[in-house]
Amino acid sequence: MNPVLDPSVYRDRRAALGAAVGGPVLLMGNGLQPRNLPLNALPFRQDSTFLHFTGCGVPGAAAVLDEGRCELFLPLPAPDDGLWHGQLEGPEALRARFGVDQVRAAEELESACAGRRLVSMAVSDPRATARLARLTGQAWAWGETHGDEVLVDAVIRLRRTRDAADIEAHRESARVTALAHCAAMAATHPGGHEREIAALFDAVVASQGCVTAYDSIVTVRGEILHNPHHDNPLCAGDLLLLDGGAELSSGHCTDVTRTWPVSGTWAPRQASAYAAVLAAQEAAIASCRPGTRYRDVHLTSARVLTRWLVDEGLVKGPVDDAVAAGAHAIFYPHGCGHLLGLDVHDLEQFGDRAAYAPGATRSEQFGLCYLRLDLPLEPGILVTVEPGFYVAPAILDDPALRAQLGAWVDFDAARDWVGFGGIRVEDDVLVTPGAPDVLTASIPKTLEAVAGLVGSGPTPAERLGL
Repeated sequence: MNPVLDPSVYRDRRAALGAAVGGPVLLMGNGLQPRNLPLNALPFRQDSTFLHFTGCGVPGAAAVLDEGRCELFLPLPAPDDGLWHGQLEGPEALRARFGVDQVRAAEELESACAGRRLVSMAVSDPRATARLARLTGQAWAWGETHGDEVLVDAVIRLRRTRDAADIEAHRESARVTALAHCAAMAATHPGGHEREIAALFDAVVASQGCVTAYDSIVTVRGEILHNPHHDNPLCAGDLLLLDGGAELSSGHCTDVTRTWPVSGTWAPRQASAYAAVLAAQEAAIASCRPGTRYRDVHLTSARVLTRWLVDEGLVKGPVDDAVAAGAHAIFYPHGCGHLLGLDVHDLEQFGDRAAYAPGATRSEQFGLCYLRLDLPLEPGILVTVEPGFYVAPAILDDPALRAQLGAWVDFDAARDWVGFGGIRVEDDVLVTPGAPDVLTASIPKTLEAVAGLVGSGPTPAERLGL
């Protein structure tokens, strides 16, 4: 509920939005959604655009911006709320907290909007979007028709680059994420379990007053890119992949992946592959400079990884030709990264409209078609850089891919790698006027630093005295 950033930051953002739109704006927040009983709600997450322009994390909120003023509509405390929820702030205290011109009861929104031509956009809460449609006469759809064209384009432009206040908040999120990743590495021992490491990671994030930015991926089956399960024991010889990040109450989040050997010792094949992924990542990070097209950041990582794939006999050269054919995608099938901000895949509900330059279209080539971002980079853009190497039987056994890329990939040699799992190394990179700024650089990722940290602390069970 409490804004992390100074209210003046949000006032300036609303002023910029009003100037861009040129008329009254209705912004809706998300409401609580019941898990089963109305009293038992799903975890609440405020709409990110609403957060960006108001800092208000109250469920069921709305805001009307008009002629430089902001009226915030909130569910105000009921007479008996003190019994159930403790003493809550009234309208004047809330007005000062959020730096708005007036706080009104949520029930007054209909009368405040009556007879006004308001531009708006959908939110992920279907009930809030339905209410918005009744108020404006516009039936927008989350992730589809989005909202008023001028408003949507203004929101994308104003949210896509991070200002100084955003950057400091992301640094704080990165600090918390570093604590959690380091704790997870130190607690990893053969004989443990994925679910123990997942629980520890999430607990460290919670201990710092944050939530996880997404469901943490903690798995020895790293070849499954978005593996939601924590079902496996940790055995010597396994690689453990952890993709997780912290989110502040303001919505600012982090997205980091590290991969490490469960035993704390790299097997030769693991060390070789890891070094190749890390080299690909470092080359891609170095290319994150103003004016560079993000597709070229991706292709930089692909070329570095492919040099190693050729050396290992998994892909046939020349390297540039193999990359042009998409041969590397058999082992690196996703894009190099995405925008990061108040959502872990920031602005992705707007599709390629927010992430691709005007006139740019997605490739139809396997692998490259999954590139989430293809914009010329500019100062203030925050991106993830996350190349990987995966040995996924579902890809190796795909008849269409084998026919298409059989001249470039030694599929028989690749079968010898089945069971290896996957490696991904991911950091959050701020584009600056000069060198890229890696906000998550404090989280160990060299071969030596990772090996030195893994297993250096008690197991999660030992921490709990179990």
